[in-house]
Amino acid sequence: MDALYRALMAGTVILLVLHVFFPGPVLYLLSLACTGYAFFRAFSKNHARRAAENQKYLALRSAAGKKLLQARNRFRDRRTHRYRACPHCRQMLRLTRKIGVNHIKCPKCQHEFDLNIRF
Repeated sequence: MDALYRALMAGTVILLVLHVFFPGPVLYLLSLACTGYAFFRAFSKNHARRAAENQKYLALRSAAGKKLLQARNRFRDRRTHRYRACPHCRQMLRLTRKIGVNHIKCPKCQHEFDLNIRF
């Protein structure tokens, strides 16, 4: 049982709990679809394809986790730092909040540029 299977089963449980509080056929059918797909994946003989599906899911989950972590850090540092992307390599830079024009050198690509921080 891989990570996608566990996520599908957790989604099934969440949908069934929601179905208890909000009765109707939609949530129940979605939970059945999640369960059916999870069992299909569990009993499938095509292991290579199921492994590829799991890798796509893990990549998507990792990307979403990085975005959430970056948003949390930006919120935590909102009073002391500004986050800006390097115009050359798009690397996200964490800059101290000095109002005015700042001369910056990207640590990744060594590109030098001026950035105006207004507030």
